[in-house]
Amino acid sequence: MIILESFPKNKDKYVRLLGFFEEILDICNNLGISPILDGSLAVFAYTQNLDMDVNDVDTSIPEAEFSKIIKTLEERGISYKLREWHVLQVLKDDLKIELGSSEYWYRDLPVDCETLQFNGCKVKMLSLNSLREFYRRAMEDRAKGTSENDKIKYERLKVKYDALNNLIS
Repeated sequence: MIILESFPKNKDKYVRLLGFFEEILDICNNLGISPILDGSLAVFAYTQNLDMDVNDVDTSIPEAEFSKIIKTLEERGISYKLREWHVLQVLKDDLKIELGSSEYWYRDLPVDCETLQFNGCKVKMLSLNSLREFYRRAMEDRAKGTSENDKIKYERLKVKYDALNNLIS
């Protein structure tokens, strides 16, 4: 188990983001859904890089569960956007939690998990090796793109991928 006790560079937003993430985890738990953490928060948990920013939370769940979560979000008056790239974005002010389709985003990915604990909450998180492979594939995908946005996203992914590769397994 990895216990998250430090703060990234953007501490104020990060604290609010984790509070919002707890709210979404509570919804998921009440519906019997177990998200798997896989984005920058997972990278931060492994690297503990205090110079990093964590601007959103990325997780994956079965896409068939999106409708259950949407129903609860609507009941609670929580904003969301269902995206064509197999992602349900949950929004609150400047905060964003993304629930990606595990079938789509983890296709052929060796999925091993670790447990992350923060503020008394526990969530499944991709293991270090699975997260490395997840980022390697994301970089490979962005490298095929030709837009300026693809180039920027590639560079951001590469920084995180390199940070994960600098850790001892």
